[in-house]
Amino acid sequence: MIDLTDIHVDGPAGPLLRKTSLSLAAGERVGIVGESGSGKTLLALSMMGMVSDQLTVGGAISVEGRDMTNAVEADWRHLRARRLSMVFQEPMSALNPLRRVGDTVAAPLIRHQGYTREQARARALSLFEETGITDPERRLSQYPHQLSGGQRQRVLIALALACDPALLIADEPTSALDAEVALRITDLLVRLSRERNMALLFISHDLAAVSRTTERIIVMYGGDIMETGPTRAIMQAPHHPYTKGLLAARPKLWAPILSTHGKRRLPTIPGSVPPPQDLPRGCRFAGRCPVEMAHCATERPALIHTATGTAACHRQTADGAGGQS
Repeated sequence: MIDLTDIHVDGPAGPLLRKTSLSLAAGERVGIVGESGSGKTLLALSMMGMVSDQLTVGGAISVEGRDMTNAVEADWRHLRARRLSMVFQEPMSALNPLRRVGDTVAAPLIRHQGYTREQARARALSLFEETGITDPERRLSQYPHQLSGGQRQRVLIALALACDPALLIADEPTSALDAEVALRITDLLVRLSRERNMALLFISHDLAAVSRTTERIIVMYGGDIMETGPTRAIMQAPHHPYTKGLLAARPKLWAPILSTHGKRRLPTIPGSVPPPQDLPRGCRFAGRCPVEMAHCATERPALIHTATGTAACHRQTADGAGGQS
């Protein structure tokens, strides 16, 4: 459905996204996880042809067999209107506060599908019903501030689905929602992907949401892919030290909590993500990795096959590809 080959993005301070290859098939649900600044959203924007003009993009991209590598903005706009859609993480910012939400969802149908206003309103009502918006007839005439956070997120999903996309990218769609509403949103996205045979790229810090929503997972750090594989397999037996750190940092009600001088604390990954210009040229995780070797900071590891997928780690190579990490 969509194929990225050696996609990379460079900024004034250096590489923001190193050569990355990725494929999504129709109906496939893939998750991307990693700390802020890991390149998750930048990778998604590359798929949408929405990277800032101030950045330099290289590599090849194909969407449903169409080569978009050197496509102009008009071609991308046409494709985004019909085959690619994105749901952003803050619905209050993404929706026009001065426009009724029904009109917002109807607009692309009128512009790109040739619907009349009456047809577009009827379709918007159908989309509101499909995405589980309560009292959909009344909601059509309401403004964003009159809706709850969960209802606003459903409006954004309805908007993204309006032109029947082949790929829906959901960028942190549950970050501003409480746990119960977030659960309903993830269930909704899975159902829509299955019913429409629509590829779903789910970007999140929430490992539980990614585990519930996706079939395959991509772990990113510092603009690089650290590990890939089936979601369940990686959640149960990660190979890369960074993936292990992310999973260990998850709060667990049933696990003992470390104690220092009588104060309870959760496990964490030491340090923080450096700015792009300070990232090591070898493994991006060097400097924070608990099993770092001498050449990790200077030599970039290749993605090699593991028992469950792939991992970019010199330790994997040292221990044998697919062996114990």
